[in-house]
Amino acid sequence: DIETLHSESAPGQMEVVLPYQADVVKLADMVVLARETIGACAKKHGLHALFLPKVFEQYAGNGMHVHLSFASIDNPDSNVFSSSGGRSAGNSSQGLLSYMGESFLEGILSHLKGLTSLTMPTVNSYRRVGPGCWTGHSISWMVEDKECPLRVCLDVSSSEATNLEYKLMDSTCNVYLALAGILFAGMEGISQKMKLRPMMINSPDSNDDDSKNASLPTNLEESLQCLLNDPLLCELLGEKLSTSYVAVKRAEGKYAGQKSLLQEIEEIINRG
Repeated sequence: DIETLHSESAPGQMEVVLPYQADVVKLADMVVLARETIGACAKKHGLHALFLPKVFEQYAGNGMHVHLSFASIDNPDSNVFSSSGGRSAGNSSQGLLSYMGESFLEGILSHLKGLTSLTMPTVNSYRRVGPGCWTGHSISWMVEDKECPLRVCLDVSSSEATNLEYKLMDSTCNVYLALAGILFAGMEGISQKMKLRPMMINSPDSNDDDSKNASLPTNLEESLQCLLNDPLLCELLGEKLSTSYVAVKRAEGKYAGQKSLLQEIEEIINRG
């Protein structure tokens, strides 16, 4: 099923919104099915469906944003992420999130550098991110700010927090590993009762010192090194998978790094 389908700002760019799914494995399956179906339909009509993060230098890229919230086991209809559904309101989010919601968000922020290696795992991934790209480029969160990597979304009518949007993710990732990493980091925040850092006051596009000091990896190699320096994410993957993953991504990065964006696009199209 598709919840929403509409055009976006770049030429031939479409946004596909998949419906909410409580089972995260089924959600990952839905993403793969959607990607394969769109690719097959495009090919049937003599077209190419490109899921690359960056296709045109001068236009917005393609992300795969994921929205997260969580409910109580005792009450599946509740939204424990929000202060309205959680047991109590936190302090750092100005009362919008529950303490559990704040800790979940901080857990992701604390491991965001390493997470980019799982959620943006290609050379092309880093062509998409940066100031003015609707992705954010610093370790920060804001309320309803589309230039921040982690956005707390509000209900239009009630102004209550509904979910968290993670933007530093694209379709070149293994969606199963990416979602596992995000959830594992968030759950670590809850288990450790992490205190949420203050919300970024200035725009993520500003050049203030805080933005510079909290910068994210700017290329694939930096993100892979951040992964190796993150014990929690390495624990999630295990020694064999983490070692193999980094080795394969480094090899892919070495090959892709020698090509221009145009050469990369042409190679994919010629491959069929």
